[in-house]
Amino acid sequence: MIDSIRKITNIADYHYCVGRIMYFCQCIEHDVKLIYSGMRIPMNANQKAQFEKWTLGKTISELEALDNSDGKPYFTNADYELLRNITNIRNYYAHECYMEFSYEQDEDWNSAFQKSAKRLVNDHNRLAKLYGSVEDARLRFFGYK
Repeated sequence: MIDSIRKITNIADYHYCVGRIMYFCQCIEHDVKLIYSGMRIPMNANQKAQFEKWTLGKTISELEALDNSDGKPYFTNADYELLRNITNIRNYYAHECYMEFSYEQDEDWNSAFQKSAKRLVNDHNRLAKLYGSVEDARLRFFGYK
């Protein structure tokens, strides 16, 4: 299990946690696609070509329907809710988070940084938990657990 973060007090820790969020998002996206493709085996060449073009949102939607079809889902409703939000979270950290405080000065910078850092801690901990759930589901699905 990934450790949770309690507080970010400096820019180095902020950079580190943004990197971890990007790591979580990439692994989650890859694992979700692996799980879905494993559930859909066998796929014909046309299905595989279409699947490879799917967005993360489309993959999650299709996975949720397939996962819930037997009444024994790998993921909870809360997991699916967070999975549906992962693209927005990833995009925020890829394109926006630093802009919340980078151009501020002195006390305004400190205040804006603390606000952004608080959101980062929350998102980090939510994604760390989801990352663990997705990884566990992938390992169980493919018979490693």
